[in-house]
Amino acid sequence: MNANQVLILARKHLGNGTMESSARLCLADAVRLFDDGDHDAAKSRALKSLQYSVGCFHEDFAKASS
Repeated sequence: MNANQVLILARKHLGNGTMESSARLCLADAVRLFDDGDHDAAKSRALKSLQYSVGCFHEDFAKASS
C-alpha cells in the first residue's frame, strides 16, 4: 500500500481502540508529513496510528504494512 492508502485506512479505524488519543496524534503527524512530501515517514506514522487503533495482529495492519 502507498502512503495515501494507509492514511485512509488509519482514518477509517479511528475510534476503534483504547489508545484513541495516540492514534489521532500519529494520524495528524502522518497527514502533516504527507502534505510536506515525506511520504515514507507519513506511511510510518499512519501505520503507528493503525497499531494504536486496531493492534499489530489485525488484518488491516498486516495488509498496510506489507
